[in-house]
Amino acid sequence: MTNTDPLVLQSDKGKIRISEEIIMTIARSAVSEIEGITDISGGFPGGIVRLFNRNTTAKSGVLLEKEEDHLVLNLSLEVSYGMPIPKLVEEAQKKVKAAVETMTEIHVQQVNIFVHNLKTT
Repeated sequence: MTNTDPLVLQSDKGKIRISEEIIMTIARSAVSEIEGITDISGGFPGGIVRLFNRNTTAKSGVLLEKEEDHLVLNLSLEVSYGMPIPKLVEEAQKKVKAAVETMTEIHVQQVNIFVHNLKTT
């Protein structure tokens, strides 16, 4: 029987289950290091959560969606006014993907970013 849950890794010594909370913490930590990103605790636009399937977990600005053999992460960020948003988003996508894959060995298919606010002061 093949395990299709991306949060369960099989080794010769047994199974390793990684909490969804840990993956969301890794994602939040990865973007907190980026200059110009001021917050990751914002919400998502009304109704967007309904677009995801039942394998979706949300907490503190991160939506984690489990697919058969990979994850899709959705982050809601606040950025500093005057910072180049596309550059910040691209850096956040790369850092989140690399951090989650390095620390958990789980494939991250996509990192989607929603910029919900600009901090002006």
